[in-house]
Amino acid sequence: MRKTRFRLPEFDTPGLWVLTLGIWFHIVSRLVRPNPSMAITLAQIIGVSLALWGGYRIVNRWILLAREAEKHEIRKPDTGARHDEE
Repeated sequence: MRKTRFRLPEFDTPGLWVLTLGIWFHIVSRLVRPNPSMAITLAQIIGVSLALWGGYRIVNRWILLAREAEKHEIRKPDTGARHDEE
């Protein structure tokens, strides 16, 4: 018996996008001649889902940047030290 397991390679993000879009375009292209209305509906669903997923990633990135900026503001020491109260 073999002790090695079959493992798929880990895809990077652009590679995964290209693979996914290629599969979707293949499915849509096979539907164009026999059922054009179904191909149009599928293409619209794909477009909406990609836009939502891409928008979600952009919003997540903005939230992450805002949190990092808040952490830097909290850690920043107060430069206007008061010496008048002595």
